[in-house]
Amino acid sequence: MKSDPIPETKETDRQSNEPIPVQIKADRNGFMLVPSAKASFESIMTYMEHRLEESHDFFQYSDMVLDVREKPLRTDEILALQHLLEEKSRVKLSSVRLSDSLELLVDRPPSRPPVSVKKESSNRQEPSPVIVRSTCRSGARIVSPSDCLVLGDVNPGAEIVAVGDIVVFGNLRGLAHAGAAGDRSARIWALSIEPNQLRIADLVAVPPRGNKPVPKRYEIAEIQGESIGVITV
Repeated sequence: MKSDPIPETKETDRQSNEPIPVQIKADRNGFMLVPSAKASFESIMTYMEHRLEESHDFFQYSDMVLDVREKPLRTDEILALQHLLEEKSRVKLSSVRLSDSLELLVDRPPSRPPVSVKKESSNRQEPSPVIVRSTCRSGARIVSPSDCLVLGDVNPGAEIVAVGDIVVFGNLRGLAHAGAAGDRSARIWALSIEPNQLRIADLVAVPPRGNKPVPKRYEIAEIQGESIGVITV
């Protein structure tokens, strides 16, 4: 176990007195990266490269969780950050925290599920979620017996069907059908929801396009009464 002191991470950079673009927090399981909501991705990468070089031995071979609840990042940005961590200090990006109840496990042992979502406990074993590690282009059709996670965009003409929730770590512009077996509690999560058609259980909707607020983190489609509503958070 490391006995070195944890390198300081303060709200402002010691040299420039400017707010730092990302905080590094330590816990018993490793470290957590918390990007500032106002920071550019370029400044996040530059700062992390400096910190990793400055404290290479301390961070080496540790696990890190990326918390994007305040600062959404695109899939390619997360992959670039993951590459930087591995290249500079052999740091493993273990998961990406999307919300208080949803966490994407990036690097996991085979026995762990790829998505961690807080739900009511059940004794029966559920099918494993389906993970799509690329953009779904026109003509693609993905069917999942459980949840479905897309690490990229869902383009017009693509179709995602899942018995459980659908999580799109990108823009949703194709067709998405969550709760396909009739589960009205299913949800559809995406950085932006502008699909050709949206389905949850037995309900169908076509969300309006354009002139909508830019989501601070992501958008969630869910059943509200007897219709499908999209909330921006």
